Amino acid sequence: MKENISILLVDDHPMMREGTRRLLEEDPGFSVVGEAGDGAQALALCQQYMPDVVILDISMKGMNGFSVARLMLAHEKPPAILVLTAYEQSTYVQTMLKLGVKGYWLKSARSSDIRQAVLDVAENKRTLDPEVREVLEEYEAHALTPVEQLTNRELAVLRLIIQGTRNSEIAQRLAISVKTVEAYLTSIYGKLGVQSRAEVIALAQKQGLLLEDEPNITT
Repeated sequence: MKENISILLVDDHPMMREGTRRLLEEDPGFSVVGEAGDGAQALALCQQYMPDVVILDISMKGMNGFSVARLMLAHEKPPAILVLTAYEQSTYVQTMLKLGVKGYWLKSARSSDIRQAVLDVAENKRTLDPEVREVLEEYEAHALTPVEQLTNRELAVLRLIIQGTRNSEIAQRLAISVKTVEAYLTSIYGKLGVQSRAEVIALAQKQGLLLEDEPNITT
C-alpha cells in the first residue's frame, strides 16, 4: 500500500466536504489534494491532480455522481472511487458497481469505517456499508422491476421527460420547484440505471415505457 494516499473530495455541500476532510486528515497517510462542488469541477481537478481515490457524492447540481463516475473511470489511469452519499437505494448501488466503483458507503457511517473504506478502495478492494449490503440482499430477495420502484411523483416526472418537457416546465406543471425536479431526476436515473435524459428516452422506447395512463402524483 502507498505511504500517502491522495484524495479528491466531490460533494456540493461545503460543510460536508469540510467534515470529511477533517476525519480523513486524522490519518497521516491521507492527503486531500482538492475539493469540488460540482461534476465539471470534479473532472477538471481529477485531471489536474490524478488522485488515488475520489470520494464522490451522487446528488449534485448539473452533472450527477453517476455521470462523474462514468467519465472518471473511462480515463486511461482512473482513480478508485468511493461513493459517500445519503442514498441507499439498491439501484443506485448496483448502477455504481456496474460502472466500476469500488466502494459505496453512507454519510451516516462512523469515521473509522470511512477511513478504512478509503484504504480498501485504494487497494482495489470492494467495500460496502453494512446497511447498503442489507438493502442489496433485501432487494435480491424481493426484486422489483426498475419502473416498479418509481414513486408516483417519479412516474409523473418520467412521463414528462419522455415527452421532452424541460425542467422548468415540469416544475410548473407539477407545482414543485426546479430543485425538486432535479432531485427526482437523480432518483429516476439511479433507479433506471441511466445517466442522462437521452438514455431515459432510449430506454423508454426500447422497453415501451410510454406510460399511457396518467399516474397519480400525490405521493
